[in-house]
Amino acid sequence: MNRKRVLMASVIGTSITVKPGDTLRIGCPVVPSHRMPIKWSYQNQTLKQSPGVSYRMLVGGRALEMNTHGGTFDGRYECQTQTNNQQRLTAWIHVFSQEFEWRLGEWSTCSTSCGNRGTQMRKVQCLTSEGQEMPHSVCHLLPKPISQPRPCNLLDCAPSWVSTVWSRCSSSCGRGFRERRVSCQQVAASGSMRGLSSSACEGSRRPEDREECSSHACVEWLTGSWGKCTGRCLGPAVAAQSRSVSCRHFSNSTSKTCDPKERPSSVRNCSSEMCDVHWKVFPWRTCTAACGSGFQSRRVECIHQQNKKTLPDQHCAWQRRPSTWQHCNITSCGSECKDRTHYCPVVKRLKLCTVDLYRQRCCQTCSQDTSAT
Repeated sequence: MNRKRVLMASVIGTSITVKPGDTLRIGCPVVPSHRMPIKWSYQNQTLKQSPGVSYRMLVGGRALEMNTHGGTFDGRYECQTQTNNQQRLTAWIHVFSQEFEWRLGEWSTCSTSCGNRGTQMRKVQCLTSEGQEMPHSVCHLLPKPISQPRPCNLLDCAPSWVSTVWSRCSSSCGRGFRERRVSCQQVAASGSMRGLSSSACEGSRRPEDREECSSHACVEWLTGSWGKCTGRCLGPAVAAQSRSVSCRHFSNSTSKTCDPKERPSSVRNCSSEMCDVHWKVFPWRTCTAACGSGFQSRRVECIHQQNKKTLPDQHCAWQRRPSTWQHCNITSCGSECKDRTHYCPVVKRLKLCTVDLYRQRCCQTCSQDTSAT
């Protein structure tokens, strides 16, 4: 089909693909009132009529119409002129001859032979003008047709045997049997499944509905006796105890084929008198400073509720441990410059008087230090 391609050259250059036989018109980017001469060139040479190049000028030379029915028309086109303010204008466009095109091929084989879900598609091909298939990348700049699927083979299927999945083997160890349901059915053109009598499928071999089977290995989970309730404390009078769990053959050799979902628990909670404990908090010691900012500490111990004995801290780890120190006497010491803690000689020796906190609490000692320096 002949198409009219109206294109505009650009001062920064552009390109276009044109199919032989299309009407090709190239415009020079000037205003309609432009009256200055316009010079056209083709392949960097002044455009001239020749046996291989045929054209005509339109609208006073502002547009160029090329003959694409025969001869050569692909290449670089350039127009040159002067604008009304005497500036030079150059614009160009590169025209490529479209020698390839997308075509829809034959319909594919239907995806099913019967029922209601059969579809088929047409292959989209990139072809030369002689019909030779090319890689899709050759046509990637061309408009590509869409291949729409269409239904096919919409008809009733022949009756056939349909089987369910096999049941589990009747024996978990050694030989047993398993079963499944087998019935004669037919898929209709509407997509529905029809149940038929067995005689309708007599022409084909009926699948077996029962067969012998055996487990891969005769194995089981074996558990040991529960250990003493001496594990980590989990709560008030609650600890943990454990036992061994192993997968073994009936011959008593170890195995890895037991079902992990059926594995017995190897740890459980238990009642332990050793976990009947609590944190005992002792009184706060004297604050390290009379004013300013001091701190004080206290003793915190894990104590058994019954015998009052001190136990290692891990026995009380299941409950939050009270703090063992805190800030105290966070009050202003006034303007009087005197030491508020007996650690001031250490502060002076470690040269910490430059820190505001230590300088305030060791005002007298730090003042002597400053005067000495």
